[in-house]
Amino acid sequence: MNADQDLMRRLGYGLRLALGLFATVGEIAREQIGKLLQMMAIVSAALMAVFRPSYWRRTIRNAFARAVLSSGVEAIGIACFLAIALGVLLVVQYQVWLANIVQSLFLGPVFVAVILRELAPLLVNLVVIARSGGTMAAELALTHVSGEDRVAEGQGLDPLAFYVIPRVLALTLSVLCLTLIFTASSFLSVYFFGIWIDAKTGSLSDYTQATLSAITTVDVVNLLVKSTVPAMLTGSICCAEGLGAGDTTAEVPRASRIAVQRSVIALFTVSAIVSIATYS
Repeated sequence: MNADQDLMRRLGYGLRLALGLFATVGEIAREQIGKLLQMMAIVSAALMAVFRPSYWRRTIRNAFARAVLSSGVEAIGIACFLAIALGVLLVVQYQVWLANIVQSLFLGPVFVAVILRELAPLLVNLVVIARSGGTMAAELALTHVSGEDRVAEGQGLDPLAFYVIPRVLALTLSVLCLTLIFTASSFLSVYFFGIWIDAKTGSLSDYTQATLSAITTVDVVNLLVKSTVPAMLTGSICCAEGLGAGDTTAEVPRASRIAVQRSVIALFTVSAIVSIATYS
């Protein structure tokens, strides 16, 4: 009898433990699905706002312009610096591996495969996340803590329209433009540094022709998707974490940190999925 009771007690304990584990996993899954749906809603609202002229009132245009200046224009310098440095590194490694053959035939395709397809959108998104993502989340968290968002809502302004959508669209436009600038800077850096170290890059016209001939429609789609989709997710995550922060200033750095972490995870996840879908 005692053995049966002990067995039943152990079974009951195991059942409670399993149910507790399932409840924890379900709660985490529910929370993550809720955040994913929230991001999708923000992205959908931002895309619809692009085609609604009535949305772009003066206050919205001013918020959008400030966000573009902060996340895009002010990041041109660091983006160009990284692009030039990356071009130098590419030429150095290229020179090491292909020192004994006619390199001008391969430099363009290597540039397309390494920089255009992968590194340009990835590095630009990381720069924008580091410069603007955490700052955006912290700014909106302070706005929430101070009650400014509730004041604006009381004055008839929609917080989603005023605080979130301009920032998401500005971040997307900034990343797209910075990626194009980054790619152009890397392209020129590769050629001129190759000339300087005598890397047999050929003439500028030959290098340009080899590069353009290596670019396909899939490469263009890949670049556009990797430049825009992660940026929209970054803007959505940072805005959601900022406005969803707690009511104390102690929550501000936490919101910023979580926003950056989740933005980086979203960036690498989307980049991997797009690469697999387009080149596998």
